[in-house]
Amino acid sequence: MLTLARYTLKGPFQAAGVVGLLVVLAVFLMPLAGVTMVTAMVASLASLFAMVLVGLIILTQGLGGGLKVIASSALVAMLAAWLALKSPGPGIAMVVVQWVPVIILAHVLRTSRSMAITVLTGIAVGLVVLALLTLLSSGLEHELLSRAAQQGGGAALTDEQRQQIDQTVRQLKFILAPSLYLESMLIIFLARWLQARLGETGGFGREFQSLKLGRPTALIALVIVSLGLWLKLDWLSSVALMLVIAFMFQGIAVVHSRLGGKKQGFPLLVLFYVLLVFSVSLMGIPGILTSIAGMIDNWFGFRGRPPNPTA
Repeated sequence: MLTLARYTLKGPFQAAGVVGLLVVLAVFLMPLAGVTMVTAMVASLASLFAMVLVGLIILTQGLGGGLKVIASSALVAMLAAWLALKSPGPGIAMVVVQWVPVIILAHVLRTSRSMAITVLTGIAVGLVVLALLTLLSSGLEHELLSRAAQQGGGAALTDEQRQQIDQTVRQLKFILAPSLYLESMLIIFLARWLQARLGETGGFGREFQSLKLGRPTALIALVIVSLGLWLKLDWLSSVALMLVIAFMFQGIAVVHSRLGGKKQGFPLLVLFYVLLVFSVSLMGIPGILTSIAGMIDNWFGFRGRPPNPTA
């Protein structure tokens, strides 16, 4: 990926060509080659690499030069979706839902030079997404009810079917904003890591290990998480989950700072990430514990004095 990123940054034509090619691969592969595990994985990786390169372009070139390149790639995404799927909708959705948050966060990181501000800005973007979902949820539910009725030959839906559709919309509202937040932040971290590697600096490691969201944010998170567990409102639970993810990043930074310099640190980090990735099958306990460690780090300072970040 370093080779691909290095070629992308050679000039605007190379950048637009690489991102555009990845978009075409992501859009065309499954319609042409069929939906299999391999094609789905390749298409997902192509979409992922495109997003990372979008973030990298903004980090290195800023909004002015970066948006010109990204605009041409976005046009390719829409045209590819139109040709492959007979509609530009999926291409537009890819640009708006996946690229716009990455562009915003990359610009914030470039201008603020602060991981903490970027992480918190990601939550703000997630809140906007959550608000839009809330506004559109009634229309989505109506659309799902109409499709279910058509599939049933126009017959009236049962109460159970209506409850299932309502539950589907509620789950979508709950999980989509946190999922988009998690994806966007991981993309930004990877883009910043690539930028540091291409510049042959250790800046990303020091910046990430210094990540600290602060006591006021931790107190707000504790209140919102507690209210989310108590009131069980979908939108409040979604906000609470985004805050849990944010402090999970701080917890990961704590783990890296404690294990990074130790002789047996690498295998322990591998074990830690294995547990974190399979957190869902372990009832989320590793992720929750990591988030708790990130929260209380704001008072106990598990890392001692943080290293000075390098640009």
